[in-house]
Amino acid sequence: MKLQRLLEQLNQMLFTMCDTTIENIKAAIDFYFGKIEAEEVNINDDLVDQYERAIESLCLHILLKERPYARDLKEVTGVLKLIADIERIADHAEDIHSLALKAKNTDKPIHSLDQLSVYVLKMFEDVVRAYINKDLVLAQEVINRDDYVDSEYDKIINEYINLEEKDISFAIYNTLVVKYLERIADHSVNIAEWVIYIVKGYHKDKKIF
Repeated sequence: MKLQRLLEQLNQMLFTMCDTTIENIKAAIDFYFGKIEAEEVNINDDLVDQYERAIESLCLHILLKERPYARDLKEVTGVLKLIADIERIADHAEDIHSLALKAKNTDKPIHSLDQLSVYVLKMFEDVVRAYINKDLVLAQEVINRDDYVDSEYDKIINEYINLEEKDISFAIYNTLVVKYLERIADHSVNIAEWVIYIVKGYHKDKKIF
C-alpha cells in the first residue's frame, strides 16, 4: 500500500535525523568536557536541518495526497510537530560546541554538570526509543525526569554565586551549557508529549483526536 510505504519512509528519515542529533550532542558534550580533541568533532547541524525540511515536505504530501485516517493521521501530524523540537536540540548541540571552542583556555567544567549532560542525553535517547516502540510508559518517564533536570539546573547555578571574580569566564560558559542542557531536556519532554498524542490522541491531557 502506497501510504504504508510513505509512512515507512517518513519513519526512516526521522530515525536518521534523531541518530544524527544524538551523535551531535555526544560530540559537542565530549569536546566541551575535554574527552575528545577538536579534530574528532563532526557537528552536522546542516544535515539535521535538511532532514527537517524533507520530513515536513513528506508529511504535507501525505496529508494532502493520501488523506490518512485515525492512527496514521495522528502519526503524521505528531511527527510534523515533534521534528521542530529535534531540530532545536541539534541547534543546542551546535551551541555547546561553539562554547567549547571559546572555553578551551578556562577551568574544567564541574563534575555535576558532566553528570547532568549524561542524564539529559539519556532523556533524548529514551524519548526516541519511546517513539519507535510507541511506549507510553517510557514517554511518561521522560516527562517525569524533567523535574530532576530543573532541580540540578538550580543547584549548579547556585554553585556559581560565590565564585571569585577570577573565575567569571568559567561561570559564564558553564552557566550557558547548563541552560542548553535544560532546554534539551525540555524539548525531549515536548517530544514525549507528542508520542503520547500519536498513541492516544491526547496532548497535555487535552483530547485532540
